[in-house]
Amino acid sequence: MRYLHPIQAHERFLASGRYHFSKNGQSLAKTESWTLHAHSDGEKFVRVDMDARQEEGKSILAEALLDLNGALVRFDIRYENEKFEGGIKQLRATYHRTDERIQIGYSLNGDERKYIEVDLPADALIDLPLLVFRGSTIKELAEKSTGAIAVFVPMFEHAQLFPGVLRQVASPVEHAGEDTVLLGNRAINASRYRYRDQAVSYWIDQHDMIVKRVNSYKQQEMTVAISNYASPTAKAR
Repeated sequence: MRYLHPIQAHERFLASGRYHFSKNGQSLAKTESWTLHAHSDGEKFVRVDMDARQEEGKSILAEALLDLNGALVRFDIRYENEKFEGGIKQLRATYHRTDERIQIGYSLNGDERKYIEVDLPADALIDLPLLVFRGSTIKELAEKSTGAIAVFVPMFEHAQLFPGVLRQVASPVEHAGEDTVLLGNRAINASRYRYRDQAVSYWIDQHDMIVKRVNSYKQQEMTVAISNYASPTAKAR
């Protein structure tokens, strides 16, 4: 696993896992590995290595600092996609949340670093599009089934690459029942959530970790399943 910054001696291991991706039952050369560590003050540090360099040309290294309640304090990312002709090939960005504001410093394709600030409602969700973070976000979306929800999404996956967008949405997610997910010889009890307007389902365990995702699109089925999963003693949010 690659890191932006190596694990320090004072960090205490809590959990780790690796997501594997497949299409129509065939494995893809794409993984998303993560680790969760605790600092002595109770804050948590998540590291993510999304490696699809052989499959899509894309690489994402990310780190997130979470406070004592599991809320995001800082998020650092390095995105690269040398095969993305005509689009964003490199992004370096830092997101720093203070009270009801998020400060963003970013550089696209090696340009001069820029800074912006975005005001956030107090109850806004920050939807980081990496799997280790999305379990708790999906569960919160399902719980907020009425009214508009403020969601901030870093948009580094898209051609119209921008350091983030705040939008008001009605919850697109619903709780669809309880299942047992078999991962090799291991059975995991998980809650199933699905998007109302898309053929996407997530299975999330008691620690808010996604253990499986199935996405059907244009007669293709994309599956993501966790492996090497050391169950957490605390939630990653």
